[in-house]
Order: sequence, then structure tokens, then C-alpha cells
Amino acid sequence: MSRAGVQRIPLQLARGCVVASIQIDLDRDVLQQFREDLLQLLHTSGSNSVILDLSGLELMDLEDFEALRGTISMAAVMGAETVIAGLQPGIVSALVELDADVEGLVAAGNLDAAFRLLEEQRSQGQPDSESPENDADDGEHEADESGD
Repeated sequence: MSRAGVQRIPLQLARGCVVASIQIDLDRDVLQQFREDLLQLLHTSGSNSVILDLSGLELMDLEDFEALRGTISMAAVMGAETVIAGLQPGIVSALVELDADVEGLVAAGNLDAAFRLLEEQRSQGQPDSESPENDADDGEHEADESGD
């Protein structure tokens, strides 16, 4: 259920993965709407991987991080592996100094590295039978940079 007046984080399917490009300021309402949208898309798409592209965030407090962490846990219960991509050095430093629980998180420097990491995990685990057209979608994630 969509909340009136709440900004939404865009979600798209690319290479068999749900990609969330977070380019807006986070607050409780935005994060709750994002959680609902992401879990619904995981359910309807059957995707088993998520990339949270946080490269557009300049600030993140501990409360926002913990809310994202909760969403990552919920996605995991639904069978989805999540990779965080593009965290800015200042955010990483602040989260570690605030004793944020970063244990068990999977991170990559950028979106391309996140896709490679997920592809490596798929090849080491089970065959990727759910996304036989991965090569056809190659480059689709670059649309995130257009600033929709």
C-alpha cells in the first residue's frame, strides 16, 4: 500500500536482480515505503538477489542504517541475497564510529562490482536457471545514472 506524498525509491529488475538506486534523503516514511515496495517486488518477480545502490547518499544516520539492515534481513528471509554498493567513505567511517552492526553485510564499491559479486556467488552455488537472458540485460543498470 502506497503512502500518499511519500517519495519512492525506484526499483528495477536488471540481470535477474532487483536494483534499488537510493538517491533521495531517507526518513522513516521513505524507508517504510521502500521496504514494502522491495518485499512486494521480490515476491512477484521471484528474484533472489538485491543490490542497494547507495552511491547517491551523502548522509546516513544510525537509525536509517538500522532500518535498511532490517529490510536486508527481511529480504534474506524471502531468500534474497543483498549487496550494498557505493557507500561513500564518510558514511562508512561514521557508521563504524557509531558502532553500527556491519557484521555479515556484503558490500561492493560500485554497481558493476555488485553485479560481478552476485554472478560469482551464483556460479559457485547453483546454476542460474532463473535468468537465462542475463547477457541480454547487460548494461541495463546504467539507466540508474541518468537521474530519472
